[in-house]
Amino acid sequence: MKKELNLFCISLLSLLLFFPKSGFTQHDSTVQVSPSITFPGFLDVYYAYDFDKPTTDYRQPFLYNHNRHNEFNLNLGFVKVAAEHSRYRANLALQAGTYAQDNYAAEQDLFKHVFEANVGILTSNAHFG
Repeated sequence: MKKELNLFCISLLSLLLFFPKSGFTQHDSTVQVSPSITFPGFLDVYYAYDFDKPTTDYRQPFLYNHNRHNEFNLNLGFVKVAAEHSRYRANLALQAGTYAQDNYAAEQDLFKHVFEANVGILTSNAHFG
């Protein structure tokens, strides 16, 4: 009995060592595909003149867009890096301009300029027919 068990173990071990490993694993060709990376951007520039001629560079304190008087400005501009794959995605966009200065004044310096930041991971193969 012991000799037969040893022979069985040796046979099983030799099959595992010499049998192609692809017989035991599943191959997913989507993992090998490189993600598509894009670099979109956006600019909103303006010139505003207030005929009431305010004493400061701000038109009205309650305005949060296009609120500078008699000067060209960048209201909102952002640059984005986007990675798209069938199994994951990621986006990071950094912003600048008078909109970000006025509306995010109370935020920490690091977060004042973050317009968008997210990551998504596919956790199910149900969509891969």
